[in-house]
Amino acid sequence: MYNYLFRGATLVDGSGSPPIVADVAVAEGKIAAVGHDLAGAAEQVVDASGLVLCPGFIDIHGHSDMTLFRHPLLESKARQGVTTEVIGNCGLGLFPAAAGGGGALADYLRLHDFSLPDDGIEWEDLAGYAARLDRDGLGINVAPLVGHAPLRIATMGMEDRPPAAAELARMEALLATALQQGAWGMSTGLIYPPGSYAETGELIALARVLARHGALYASHIRNESEKIAAALDEAVAIGAGSGVKVQVSHLKAMGGSNRGRAGELLERLATARAAGVDIAADQYPYHASATTLTAVVPQWAHADGVKALLARLADPAQGAEIRMQIGREMARREGAAGIVVTGCHSAQNRELSGESVARIAGRWGCSPEEAVVRLILEEEGNVGAIFFSMAEEDVAAILADPGVAIGSDGHALNAAQDGSEPTHPRSYGTFARVLGRYVREERLLSLAAAIRKMTGLPAGRLGFVDRGMVRPGLVADLVLLDPDQIADCATYAEPHRYAAGIVHLLVAGRPVIEDGKMTGNRPGKVLRKQ
Repeated sequence: MYNYLFRGATLVDGSGSPPIVADVAVAEGKIAAVGHDLAGAAEQVVDASGLVLCPGFIDIHGHSDMTLFRHPLLESKARQGVTTEVIGNCGLGLFPAAAGGGGALADYLRLHDFSLPDDGIEWEDLAGYAARLDRDGLGINVAPLVGHAPLRIATMGMEDRPPAAAELARMEALLATALQQGAWGMSTGLIYPPGSYAETGELIALARVLARHGALYASHIRNESEKIAAALDEAVAIGAGSGVKVQVSHLKAMGGSNRGRAGELLERLATARAAGVDIAADQYPYHASATTLTAVVPQWAHADGVKALLARLADPAQGAEIRMQIGREMARREGAAGIVVTGCHSAQNRELSGESVARIAGRWGCSPEEAVVRLILEEEGNVGAIFFSMAEEDVAAILADPGVAIGSDGHALNAAQDGSEPTHPRSYGTFARVLGRYVREERLLSLAAAIRKMTGLPAGRLGFVDRGMVRPGLVADLVLLDPDQIADCATYAEPHRYAAGIVHLLVAGRPVIEDGKMTGNRPGKVLRKQ
């Protein structure tokens, strides 16, 4: 007997092929059959006429490792149709770590607003981290990458220098261990210390370890504004020098000087592919980015960790130079008026969340540079920001490219619990926004092409062999959605609003959403590369 039988669905199988009308049966966590007028009894028969059935969406670039211990159901992702999220992106991550609290890594992750478990980091490697997540249960699957920052911190702390030969060998060994334990690849965050301290040679050496394991190199490249061409060239060089598969994270053209350059950036990737480098990209469909406010502070000021950063900001001897460089960086990002502060945690500054740096500076009667420094000092480094610095025409051009996958760059949230905190709407709306705005309304993409970007394409980049398509024998990670209702409801003004239009969501054949409502089930797990 089948567990589910979806009758008369508009089937979009994840390959990019045109939709067909078909029945799909699910049994024992797998897709049991696909066809017309399927025979056989089922525990639940779903009339799917007029609805789209497709593979569950794969968020190739997520950050829910920031919030998993608070939100194990990953509700804001599930309600978009996501059944698997790739975590450990932008060089961040929770392993390898020092047991007994995490040591320097825990301090570093708090700077990036990670919510750590109440009992601290009690694991040392991916095996221990995955065991902890699987013990507690997850609403959807997560597929971990190794963060480059934890590798460096475990080996040489936050030092701003190249690794010695023995240190590089230790990083390679730690990476190999994580890959043997099931990591799908390694990520870098080359604008964030300590990743920004790594030279290209260090990255090529680590990428060769990835290549030997058939794993992915995913990179938040070294620059996304006026030096983006050189940053892309570095990513290409890493692929060419190692043979690794390269994924450029959240490809964008940021800042006024880059407006209209999306086509040029895409052509650069196409040229590299023609020369034999396996390189592609992903994107979120918004014209604003989000990260920590400390991203506008010069990289040299981050050396030796958070306490050293705060000391430099407070030091009059270094403060003038730091403020000057902060001003330059804000200008590259379209200025203080386009930088909106999020996540102020102190009682004295909580009301400033949602205000622009320019308005905060006006309120305080100081320069925008001084306002940034004061905020970072008073929040002890832990303050976020949204940067409105991209053009819609570039967002659309990148989205239209068939080689670009969809990744939210967001983390799992819960509207009831997190609703008072400003955040980027991508954590709630990314996948629904593509289908509602760019497929149904603007017709930039066909339905089949868009769903491929969320399913078959990322599955192929990651090396998933058992999910990402609707085929008999594959894992029954499936989403049933209403193509007329699917839409992102989250906005910059009201970001904590769940997407509309998801009718059913199955993870390994078990319902996470039924008739538009969360079931509370936790069938998700940590996916490990074999």
